[in-house]
Amino acid sequence: MRFRRRVPSWRGIAPLLPEDTFLTPEEYEGWRDLHTWDPGRDSDLAIDHDLSAAEWIGPLLTPGSFTVGMTAPRDYEAYARIFFPFERTGLESDGQWSSEQIRWIDLARTNGWVAHALMERETITSTSGTPVEPEHCSRSLSPEQQAALLAILARYTTSTMGWFLLWDGFGNLSERAFGPRVPKLVHHVRNYFLLRGPLGSYGQFPDDPSYWWPDDRAWCLCTDTDFSWSYLAGSRECVDEVLRTPVADAMETVADNPACSGMDTVNDPQGRVPRLP
Repeated sequence: MRFRRRVPSWRGIAPLLPEDTFLTPEEYEGWRDLHTWDPGRDSDLAIDHDLSAAEWIGPLLTPGSFTVGMTAPRDYEAYARIFFPFERTGLESDGQWSSEQIRWIDLARTNGWVAHALMERETITSTSGTPVEPEHCSRSLSPEQQAALLAILARYTTSTMGWFLLWDGFGNLSERAFGPRVPKLVHHVRNYFLLRGPLGSYGQFPDDPSYWWPDDRAWCLCTDTDFSWSYLAGSRECVDEVLRTPVADAMETVADNPACSGMDTVNDPQGRVPRLP
């Protein structure tokens, strides 16, 4: 009789198994490798072991400030905050499920709040008049936002290739591809893997990369894993075009603006709306 040992712990992801069904460590390793992201197998991206192309970002950040400049590099002409969409699902009369994306700007105005660069999801979803209650806020840019941004950003760089920093804490990364010998860029809050690929390969990541920029550093899109938005740093003309694009759902900000819980003092000057941890 062949005995199977239960895997001591799942690493990041695990299969759904019938009751009393177990995997050997070897079986789990094979399953995990097949179901995790390997850029060489699943994308046009490549892991870069030379971190020098990304070393320019760290000195331009402001650690511990809890401002935009803690995430987005300084010294750019303009900045925009790009909001991830809210999503609401519902069952239609014909029995089909529908999904609707809602911009932060529209949700704030519908609920009677002021749409501004420092608004928070807790304030604009709190009740005022007849609120719209979306189910949750997305944790990444929508495909429509990605397509709109790529079309704009590609016009404001001379490069067709891009650099990407991916947080090493995602649990869906192939341990074979992102092994212990792959170097990491150490920042003040997180560590990152460096990847390179065509500008349009942003959407091939399983999770939004934390930094995306072209060879000439004409702009930089910055996304912290704790935020439900991204920051774009770029030229005045580039940022203005993003701000004029409705699907982007973006508002202008500056490097010294706060980026922390409680920053929406316009809609909640007394700090009475509970914030999520």
